[in-house]
Amino acid sequence: MTTPGQLTLRCDCGNLEITAPIPAQVTVCNCGICRRYAALWAYYSPGEVTLQVGEAGVALWQRGDREIEFVRCARCGCVSHYRTLPGDTDPLIALNTRLAEPALAGVPVRQADNASR
Repeated sequence: MTTPGQLTLRCDCGNLEITAPIPAQVTVCNCGICRRYAALWAYYSPGEVTLQVGEAGVALWQRGDREIEFVRCARCGCVSHYRTLPGDTDPLIALNTRLAEPALAGVPVRQADNASR
């Protein structure tokens, strides 16, 4: 059950459940991987997020320069989030809020043009 002011994200099979505060905005990025994932990102410090992983576990993938790690459910394949790697001086977790829709109705969407970088 979601409490007021909290967002709950679940993968399709229910193996992953993530809770975090409702974001002030979400971001659509057009870089190669975000476009392919069709993700709608909300950004948090790791302490703001609670992650529960079921028996099936998760699968991890580090893209390109290995600065971030994408996480998906090992059973159903839903991409739930990405995070900076240990030792990063500014740790971040980005939640794929598509796993929470329609709970985000009315939250502004920011377009990030990262394809040209």
